Amino acid sequence: MRAVPAMMLLLLAGAPVAALADEALPLARAPSEMTGAEIDAHNQGLAFADPDYIKCRKIEEVGSLVKKIRVCNTNAQWRKIADKGNQDARDSMETLARGWSNSREPADQVVPTNNRPP
Repeated sequence: MRAVPAMMLLLLAGAPVAALADEALPLARAPSEMTGAEIDAHNQGLAFADPDYIKCRKIEEVGSLVKKIRVCNTNAQWRKIADKGNQDARDSMETLARGWSNSREPADQVVPTNNRPP
């Protein structure tokens, strides 16, 4: 009788370990809010190029000559930020190449080319 509850406990205790091996748990709070020690503990055992590895950057605060803001994200988040910035730049260049606008004049305001004054 006691063997069944003991086996259930072993099975239940092993379930979270198996889940950890398959997928990473979400962070308890944003990486920028974590202390350096918490980031070091999170990065322990992860490769530098791992998508879950947290990297911090110091970004200059606008309007200040000295103050910098620490911004931390996982490699995957930094990649999404870079991809978004690159896509925005591509979209801007395509807009410029089209001539700033792709709008059309209303049909009733279009002047036929043969009736234009010289």
